[in-house]
Amino acid sequence: MNQIQLAAEAELELRRRRAERLKQYETQRDFYKTHPLEYLVERLGFRANTIDWNLNPEYQNHKWDGTVNPFIFILECLSQGVRKIGVESSTGTGKTKIGAGIALWFLDCFENSLVVTTAPKEPQLKLHIWKEIGVMYPVFRKGSLSTLRLNMHEDPRLTDWQAIGFVAGVAADEQSSTKAQGFHAEHLLIIIEETPGVPQPIIEAFQNTADGPHNIILAFGNPDHQLDNLHKFCQLPNVISIRISGYDHPNVVLKNPSFIPGAVTLDGLNDKKVRYGDEGALYLSRAKGISPGQSVSALINLKWVKEANERWNLICEETGKIEETKIPGHKALGVDVANSEHGDKAAIAKGKGTVLISVVDFQCPDSNLLGKREVLQLMKDENIEAKRVGVDSVGVGAGTVNALKEMDQYVAALGGADAPVDIANQEEKFKNLRSQMWWQLREDLRNGIIALPPDDELTADLITPEWEPKNGKVVVESKELIKKRLGHSPNKGDAVVYWNWVRNSRSAIEFLK
Repeated sequence: MNQIQLAAEAELELRRRRAERLKQYETQRDFYKTHPLEYLVERLGFRANTIDWNLNPEYQNHKWDGTVNPFIFILECLSQGVRKIGVESSTGTGKTKIGAGIALWFLDCFENSLVVTTAPKEPQLKLHIWKEIGVMYPVFRKGSLSTLRLNMHEDPRLTDWQAIGFVAGVAADEQSSTKAQGFHAEHLLIIIEETPGVPQPIIEAFQNTADGPHNIILAFGNPDHQLDNLHKFCQLPNVISIRISGYDHPNVVLKNPSFIPGAVTLDGLNDKKVRYGDEGALYLSRAKGISPGQSVSALINLKWVKEANERWNLICEETGKIEETKIPGHKALGVDVANSEHGDKAAIAKGKGTVLISVVDFQCPDSNLLGKREVLQLMKDENIEAKRVGVDSVGVGAGTVNALKEMDQYVAALGGADAPVDIANQEEKFKNLRSQMWWQLREDLRNGIIALPPDDELTADLITPEWEPKNGKVVVESKELIKKRLGHSPNKGDAVVYWNWVRNSRSAIEFLK
């Protein structure tokens, strides 16, 4: 046999072996498509009993607090083609790690697939699911990993088979919502982290774009309350809802806090129960994965808000609109100021007498223009007196107040840190004006005085703030703490607080002159 024949034979043998390997890979991949547990264990090195908790003998007589064997249930849903899955979980259960494993499973098993992971902020993506993807990548050994991107092609110009991180933002603008609608693939997996903080328009955009037969949305998070975006997603009729309780975790059931290092422990659960009470919202959410209806320390009761909605509906015409001429009293405005194109929104609440007509929020890149344009125009169009316009004067709000002052409109400058004012027959003492204004709204709702339009965002803003008595004074928690738990700034809620404060003449209100 000459050299040419030998070379030809060698080439044929190489092709045969390559074909055999490819055949084996295709066979293996077809198996893994419907067996994600085996993929996670065999390909990524997961311990089977950290996913299938029933493999541990201690579970034989375990009484499940949440969904039975939740991680296996999630994997079964994925392998059976369930298209929408919502997971409400306690903290420390390992949902981020399994989310990363699921992302790699989907990407590897379905050719030309697209995996989109999203969270409100970029650091959340980098520190959570993409950190786990980075840890697993040396074992995964496929594609090219860069910041918030894993491309299965060697050529970076090819982008039809990849996983990417998409920053949802804390307040969805038109651009981000449009971009969220732009993800399309035959095999599409959207993993939403920190879902309570992801803006509703983004979630709706994902639902609209994920309409193919193998387009899946998997939403994770720690629930905050029954009006947050995770719980609302889980309540949709086409969503399979799963709850992961810390009391079902192997570290707790096996009574071994080191079984999965860094995960939830019985001591941690007991600590939450002591700190928050066994009916406390944070205990229910962070320990049991239950979406609480209302915090026991909430300033405003959900029941009062719903009753205010009912009063508003009774006032409405058959068209569902308010006939303002039939409402007695003066018109007033409450303005929560912002100064950002993509961050927190501004909000304006408009009401007449004891009826809130509307509350709208919007991006506001210029707080000065907010005063000179939107607020001033509303004052003119609605014939609203300056003394019945309450504006948040803290920080960027000073620009709005000063802009109105330049137009000879001396509105009520409401500084949250200012001293409370003296009001006849008000027995409570307050840490600051902000606490007093929020308390006034609470009392007006509790006593059935005001009517509010049904608005889930407004309701969430109003029922989230908590309060405590401190040194004999009412203290409403800071806006930053509310923002952290709510997932966004309570713009609508603050605007309504300011409207309610200035709709009546309060003694000692100071006007900037």
